[in-house]
Amino acid sequence: MTVPRILISTFRHRLPLIGALLFFVAPTLFAARVATPDQRLPLEQFGFQALSQQFLLAGSSMLTIHYVDNEHLLLTFSARHLLTRLPDEPEDDMDRTIDAVLIELPSGHALARTTWRTHDHGQYLWSLGHGHFLLRIRDTLTTFAPLANLSTGKSFAERPFLSTENRRIAAVILSPDADLLTVETIKRMPAPPKPKTPLFGPTPIEPAPERPVVQVNFYRLHPPAEPGAPIKAEYAGIARSRAVGGAPITVAGYLDTVDQGHQHYAFDFHSYTGKVDELSPFDSTCHPYPLFVSHSEFIVFGCHNSHTVGAVGGFNMRGQEMWEQGLFGDFIAPSLVYAPSSGRFALSRVLLHNSVVPDQPIVPEEISSQTVVVYQTDSGKQILHVDCSPVERAGQNFALSPDGLSFALIHADAIEIYRLPPLTSKEENAVKLAQTSAPPANDLPVHFANEPAPSAEEADSTVQPEAQPDNAVAVPDTAQSSQPGTHANAPTSNDLGQAASEPAEHPDQVTTRPSSQTAQAPAAPTDNAVKPSDDPQATGTAQSSGDPAPEAHRKPPTLYTLPTDKPSDKPANPDHPKDPPQ
Repeated sequence: MTVPRILISTFRHRLPLIGALLFFVAPTLFAARVATPDQRLPLEQFGFQALSQQFLLAGSSMLTIHYVDNEHLLLTFSARHLLTRLPDEPEDDMDRTIDAVLIELPSGHALARTTWRTHDHGQYLWSLGHGHFLLRIRDTLTTFAPLANLSTGKSFAERPFLSTENRRIAAVILSPDADLLTVETIKRMPAPPKPKTPLFGPTPIEPAPERPVVQVNFYRLHPPAEPGAPIKAEYAGIARSRAVGGAPITVAGYLDTVDQGHQHYAFDFHSYTGKVDELSPFDSTCHPYPLFVSHSEFIVFGCHNSHTVGAVGGFNMRGQEMWEQGLFGDFIAPSLVYAPSSGRFALSRVLLHNSVVPDQPIVPEEISSQTVVVYQTDSGKQILHVDCSPVERAGQNFALSPDGLSFALIHADAIEIYRLPPLTSKEENAVKLAQTSAPPANDLPVHFANEPAPSAEEADSTVQPEAQPDNAVAVPDTAQSSQPGTHANAPTSNDLGQAASEPAEHPDQVTTRPSSQTAQAPAAPTDNAVKPSDDPQATGTAQSSGDPAPEAHRKPPTLYTLPTDKPSDKPANPDHPKDPPQ
């Protein structure tokens, strides 16, 4: 599908007419920007306490809101309670308490509540859909279903899900449909001894620490067979990466970005069966970053005439670019929530007054606002545009209902609820078409091309969930390599990616990207450890060097046609500010 564009010459000749139209239309446009909530629930009635702005802007997960179903919310927030001293507590622990409240809508009644004790400021909660949630305490993941267990008086009773003994959980990532779970872990290493300062001579220089190998474990998630039953997890593969982050993947396959040269890019969908589908191209002056928003639709962030991310487009698996629009202003910490059943998603960005230096702390004076826009995926239509407050860099302070007809966010010390318009007949047909055009599901292991498949002796030692009591899963401790492979096109720090959790250190981390060759399925898991390849090129790199010629069989790009004789430069940080869209 060709994306329409306005010719500059035509635009100039019609300025008087456009000015006249804006005179009448502008009041309507600006009026539409002011959204009034249909319901407000003051946070004070749930025991909410004021939060530290320093932690909120640093990326700490301090306040979350999720839909349990279309009529219930789960609110969690950091609260000040008396903490008892724990035996053998690590020195680097940052203990705090989290209050969790199950809220009924529209009454606003608190149906149940509990308190958790966490040991860091990283993300601790994820929604698995179907009323189930994933909770992280240190390096242990458990699940709970507050509404399903409400009648028993144990709404927050936890079931064991995943644990690791020798590894630290660095990221937990869920697909938009919450049917693929990615758990990234790093081997625990003892802190290196500090060199002694000599009495005479210069102080010795400490060697730079080696970047640890990131082990990536994939699990397919299956909805509960009956109310109250747990979410089932099935082993789905293993990979390795040089950095923490997400990749554009689904349960059926993954996206690869192909550099066609002259700032033209294209996307290939690699099924785990080995089939490759060529999708629509995209023009960008920086390396674009795709993210799935459903099984068959994805959005792409890119740049226009600069190396600052300022454009987003919508694509489908039928090889069409559905729409494209600009992103205004300098921003950091983008995050998304999804409602695939209604073809909607919401994008949050923390807007800045000016660009900031990457990896530097943010002060309140640099923050403009945290804005959230709800989009209709097939058309790019902006359904709702609102602001969150307080500004939370980690996100999770806004949510879409499962049916996509309600939106909740934290604003002005209250939970604000907005009723979204129902889908039109055209939008309903678009959702059905998207569902039917999704790549066929398969149960093959997740595996990226050019990454060597583990043999039976080297395969992952993940324990199948069915073999563990209460659906528990164990993360293996695989052998490490001094020269680990990485997914191809792996962006540098702060590149685009699915929202990830860095529990102990940085919540804003890099994104790993899959390679471009045909996938190979690894062997079934055994009880042995997988060994990463010693060849740093084992996982390949799809980013071509030089200036490759555009592929003749793929249709030409639709926007930003900027011919050049030089290859496009991939900046170290295309979205300068710190946190490009996730």
